[in-house]
Amino acid sequence: MAAKSTKLSSTLSIIEKTGLNKQGKEILKKVTLGKIAMDAADQDVYDVVKAVGDILTYPVNEIQKVDNTVITNA
Repeated sequence: MAAKSTKLSSTLSIIEKTGLNKQGKEILKKVTLGKIAMDAADQDVYDVVKAVGDILTYPVNEIQKVDNTVITNA
């Protein structure tokens, strides 16, 4: 039997670069948004974050979309 995955939810994390520490390493801040549309296309998510990034205090360093799934034996 083949395993089957079912998407339960999706979340979005926007990683902002807030500066550098004394050692020169990046200081990052993570903002997480829950309950985004599970069928949201990657390009759509990217475009929205880029648009929102224009009004954020710090520049967007990374975009993370996390899909939570359950895997069952089908």
